[in-house]
Amino acid sequence: MKLIIIMIFTSMIFSETYKEPNFTLLKKDGSIEIRQYEKYVIAKTSIPLDGKDDNNMFRTLASYIFGGNENNESIPMTAPVTTYQDNDKYNMVFYMLDADSVTDMPASNNKDIVFEEFEMGKCAVISFSWFTTDTRINHYKDKLSAYLNDNKITPKSTYMVNRYDPPWRLPFMRRNEILVKIN
Repeated sequence: MKLIIIMIFTSMIFSETYKEPNFTLLKKDGSIEIRQYEKYVIAKTSIPLDGKDDNNMFRTLASYIFGGNENNESIPMTAPVTTYQDNDKYNMVFYMLDADSVTDMPASNNKDIVFEEFEMGKCAVISFSWFTTDTRINHYKDKLSAYLNDNKITPKSTYMVNRYDPPWRLPFMRRNEILVKIN
């Protein structure tokens, strides 16, 4: 018991706070939120669906913000890290919240990183804690999908997963979301 209390206390003291994308809360209905997001510059890496590997994708993007760019410049870490499927690819996104344009970003030393403007717009979101296993992701995706269906709201993108916390965060303290663009 003493070890658990120490772990919780340590996790709370050493918890990082990262800059996050701004949104306007349009509606809250239980665990579901409807949000309006701005447009953001992102760094993105993609792999074929059959090669899904979040760890390698994270390392690719992290190397860029830790100086793997033409200026050897460190770029502030932001949250969340967003993942989603798009046609035949699996994508991971880091938000470049200090950039107003793609041209503000130093070129990457890694050809697998692209910069884009990411227009989130209006999104439906459900939050959850613990781990982001496929089973949990599908459970919350199904809950969000049922809500949209019940309220006659049409999704206009694939479902995305937002992960906000570092891997050492205690599972019950983690913050995750499933979100989808809507009309």
